Parts: sequence; structure tokens; C-alpha cells
Amino acid sequence: MDVDASAISNKLAQLEDLPTPVSSWLVEAGTDSTDDPAVWVWAFLELGLVDRASRRRLRQLIRETVHETLGSDEFWVYVRFPSAADRERFA
Repeated sequence: MDVDASAISNKLAQLEDLPTPVSSWLVEAGTDSTDDPAVWVWAFLELGLVDRASRRRLRQLIRETVHETLGSDEFWVYVRFPSAADRERFA
């Protein structure tokens, strides 16, 4: 299956009422180290420290959004939460 990372990123950007503010998204797709199809999502958080429950809820929303956008749950979704200040390292 061909993955449109920009479609996923656009869908994530449309999410409302997030448990913590996200300044931007970075999405990449490919195969992981076990050769399974995967999507990596970096959610750049506006706040430096975010409580565990908020991160857990945001991770769940991200995974659900990726699977809905792809129309499949056959992809592993890896989620990371760097701070917005770290965004330039990913350019």
C-alpha cells in the first residue's frame, strides 16, 4: 500500500481539542526494522513537559487518525513527542 505522508499530516493538523497543544507534525512512512509497514509521527509539543495521561491520549488519537486516514490498521505507528524548540533539528 502506498502511503501519502502529507495526507496523514494534514489530517493530524485538523485534529481539535488535543490534550496538549501541538505546534507542528512530521510524518514519514516506510518499513521498520522488522520489515513491517510503518508510519512515524513526530508531534512537536508547544509545552516542554506534558503529563503521562495527556501523552497517552494524544498517542491514541494519533494512531487512530493514521489508521483512519490509511483505511487500514496493518501499519505500525511510532509516535514521538519532541518539543517545538527541537523542530529545526528535523529540517
